[in-house]
Amino acid sequence: MSNQRVDGNIDLGLVGFYFISAGVMAFILLPIITIFAYSLVGSFDGGFLSSLTFEYYRTALTNNFDPFVMSLQIAFVTTLIDVSIGVPAAYVLVKYDFPFNDVLRELTILPMAIPGIVIGIGVVRFWGAPRLGLDLAGTTILIVAVHALFTMPFIIQTTMSTLESINFRQLEESAQSLGAGWIQLFTTVILPNIYNGILAGAVMVFALSMGEFNITFFVYSPLNTTLPIALFGGFRTATVGEASALASFFIGIVLVSIVCLQALSDTTVRSSGGNI
Repeated sequence: MSNQRVDGNIDLGLVGFYFISAGVMAFILLPIITIFAYSLVGSFDGGFLSSLTFEYYRTALTNNFDPFVMSLQIAFVTTLIDVSIGVPAAYVLVKYDFPFNDVLRELTILPMAIPGIVIGIGVVRFWGAPRLGLDLAGTTILIVAVHALFTMPFIIQTTMSTLESINFRQLEESAQSLGAGWIQLFTTVILPNIYNGILAGAVMVFALSMGEFNITFFVYSPLNTTLPIALFGGFRTATVGEASALASFFIGIVLVSIVCLQALSDTTVRSSGGNI
């Protein structure tokens, strides 16, 4: 479609693009701005400036400090597990051509494709009672396990994409010709060349784990409540200001994760000369 101009100055196509973009951004940002505003005043009955306070943030953090710390710990452990398992798995899937390789690649995407509520119900049905000599119902271990299951595809896919974007086989051949063993080859040659992709995947996994609600709702207990669960409960039981402050905390964590992910992506593009 050719661009239409009025008086040779106005590009109607560009104006339409900006108008639609502004509408989409407003649709996304206005609810977030509203939550932030309520976290500062609690209610608009007395006016915004006269009701302005940070007391709701203090209360929200005090009352939900344990869920906040729990979510950070679970997200950190989940990220470590995903990186430890997902990076070697991605390397094997890309490097070796073996039977059912394509099937395994598709299976790695399965947890990402299945709705979280379905995974949660399945986990509860199987692990809701002692199985195989293990009683994991309501434990933090089970929460970490389901978080790792749900987020593993993201670290595998980002690592595979990074590996496929570089000529790692040539790097391996050069290192092997110099006498490098398998462990030395993987740790000193492969990992340094794909660490940007690994970091990007790790940041994504951390953010997803921090915000995971659907599966966690089925497997948590009052002793290991996470931040999203506390956020859900807060909007039902806490004051509007405190619940909004807790939501603002959560939004801040997500925004920081997105900024880190974008910074890592930009670093990856610059280090590769824009060829990724």
